[in-house]
Amino acid sequence: MSSIKSFLRRHRWWLLPEFLAVVAVAAGLVYLRGDGLAEQLAAKARVTLEELQPARLELYDLQGHSHGGGNVGKVICTAETFGMEPAEAQRVEDVKVIYARYLCALVQRGTPWDYASRSSGPVVIKLTDPPYVQIPPSGDGYPDRVRALFPDTLEPQAFAGFRDKGKTVDLLKRYHETVS
Repeated sequence: MSSIKSFLRRHRWWLLPEFLAVVAVAAGLVYLRGDGLAEQLAAKARVTLEELQPARLELYDLQGHSHGGGNVGKVICTAETFGMEPAEAQRVEDVKVIYARYLCALVQRGTPWDYASRSSGPVVIKLTDPPYVQIPPSGDGYPDRVRALFPDTLEPQAFAGFRDKGKTVDLLKRYHETVS
């Protein structure tokens, strides 16, 4: 018995790093699980936005038309969620509302990214059938319209930019692949 105590006394300094490693792995798994739902919701938001008419996103072709024919190209988007209702949902099927930021571009042959029609900002997507998308219109009073759409706790995120800059880089890559 004393040999065990002696062993633990001499080697107890190893217990703290091992304990911290276990805690770090557990925290990482919780973090990844949460991100999994956030990424699924972001993908759902992206698809929903890409199915909207360009006029709903304030995207127009080179002649200023927002109809679905002629020179109007394909809309591609990226989205990043920052909230949902109910907040405690664990599965996509349980989510009723997605709060996200988005960036969409109108892809037209021969139009470089720098000249592409783009739209970005916060969006509320109610997951009804069909989904109901609320994008605050730009112009005078825009901040008030954003505040009216989002819960008070999410207002700072509604005015923030993308946390994951890789999402915008991926959209740019998709744009170049689609336009060529």
